Amino acid sequence: MKFVLSFLCLFLVVANSVLLLFQYDAYSSGLEEDGQVFFYEQEVEMKVKKDKIVIKQHFYDMPKEDVTVSWPIVSENRSCDLDTSESCNRLTEDMTTFKAGENSKQSISYEIPLVDGLIDGQLIQNFLAKLETGGVSLTSLHITDEMKRGGMWVSGLPVIGKTSLELIDYSLSLGAGDVQELYWQQEVLPIQYEDDYFTIYASNTLPDEVTNLLDELDFTNNEHLAVLFEGNRNNIDTSRIVFIQNEDIASIQQELIIKNIQARYGLSQEDQLIAEVLSSFLLEIPVGSAKSIWMYETVNNYLTSEQRVEFQNALINNKQITAAKFDEILTDIIDLKTSFFVLNVQAGAENFPLLFEDFRTVYINELQYEEMKVLFKDGKVLYAAAPLLTTLGYTLNDTDKGLYVQNATRAFRFPIQEPFYVLNKKRYDALSEPFEVIGSQLYIEEAWMIRLFLLNIEKQDKRINITQSALF
Repeated sequence: MKFVLSFLCLFLVVANSVLLLFQYDAYSSGLEEDGQVFFYEQEVEMKVKKDKIVIKQHFYDMPKEDVTVSWPIVSENRSCDLDTSESCNRLTEDMTTFKAGENSKQSISYEIPLVDGLIDGQLIQNFLAKLETGGVSLTSLHITDEMKRGGMWVSGLPVIGKTSLELIDYSLSLGAGDVQELYWQQEVLPIQYEDDYFTIYASNTLPDEVTNLLDELDFTNNEHLAVLFEGNRNNIDTSRIVFIQNEDIASIQQELIIKNIQARYGLSQEDQLIAEVLSSFLLEIPVGSAKSIWMYETVNNYLTSEQRVEFQNALINNKQITAAKFDEILTDIIDLKTSFFVLNVQAGAENFPLLFEDFRTVYINELQYEEMKVLFKDGKVLYAAAPLLTTLGYTLNDTDKGLYVQNATRAFRFPIQEPFYVLNKKRYDALSEPFEVIGSQLYIEEAWMIRLFLLNIEKQDKRINITQSALF
């Protein structure tokens, strides 16, 4: 049996190595650009038993210097893989470090417990050891199921082949990058489509319009993705495995594009909004939720055609995109400071409009406030009300009867959409609204701020000085 498995592995690896070469080279280049200290390949042998998985992990192309080993938290029975006398001769006695040495291949073994056995629809996460400060350029994954459960294993890597022998089920996957998750389900979905970027698993043959869409989509991810056309029954969120409930064009386009961008830029599920907006700008089509489409169209409509090209190129050339980086790039291109992306992420479901900020640092009573926002909107200058007024010693209480602002001697009430305000129980007419809500945040107009709260404002080239003209 060992001969049969060895022959099968060799045949499958040779048959698919040419297909993987381009993807591997692209991924290695991507790692270098991300600034990893070194890169290594790994071979993972997994034996799935009744209540545990026994893993042998082989590291190749290790550096000669000390390397720290990060074991899976849940792993048990950690040890050397002693197939040869030098297979782990660099591993320290406490098994935390591969010490400096010439041997570039090292091997370890450990077990991952399956407390309830292997369950249909189970996702196994963070089950492999890692070399700290190192990036995985290539992974080969052997899975041997000694219980012959059948089913299908999905890791995100391209599946090279699988077979069922008398005593075991075996599969081999090989591809660029690391393996973060491993998914198993009992129902086997056949492969209906595959290329250098992803593998599609589905019960039925894909319609021509779907395969045509897949052929036309411009994917730029270096890590291969696995796509299952079925419901995500266990709410699984992974970096290289995608579940698509509906096989319609819009669902496929959105899920695959966004997952591709998340993989390319290392964005987590919490960065979904940024991934959607980034996808729209890179592909020049609206993608994602109503808010992300609104953000894309808002900025896109503001920019000139030349600025759009410059903005897109800057996004392409940056390997890590955050909301703050979005704002930095946009600020540089239009030469006006904005926090449009950061504020929209913070605003949740609310839409924060595209506004521009005074770039100068605000000082309140000679103390610097870096985070103090000063916005320009419709010819008005607006200051973030809460940080300003609390710094000046006021409390703010927003109620159904209006906004209450008070300190020890002065008490204001600003009714909702009423043309007056009350100061210490005396009513005064107001021709305009002192406060304005933008993206769920409260701002106060500059002229009203000076008048109501008795402030002096001095604007210099690089700073805005706010001081109290009187104390009450």
